[in-house]
Amino acid sequence: MKFNSIHNKTSASCFRIPNTEIVKSLKAGFLAFSAILLIIFFINLISFFIGANEKFGMDLIDFLLAGTGFVLQMIGTLVKSFIR
Repeated sequence: MKFNSIHNKTSASCFRIPNTEIVKSLKAGFLAFSAILLIIFFINLISFFIGANEKFGMDLIDFLLAGTGFVLQMIGTLVKSFIR
């Protein structure tokens, strides 16, 4: 007598983020945004400490520059993945 056992796998695969090309490009864009914003932050901090700026702060143009880095990196990663 044979037993046909059915194994039910329980996994959290529905909760995982799929590793598609769009997700990879979003990750690359967020990394570029963070890196550019961090560089701008430290440059502003150093210029405040040496006395080049009287007040320390981030402007809207700093965030727009970091956002431009996000868009360019995301588009570059998408194009690179579609060429392959």
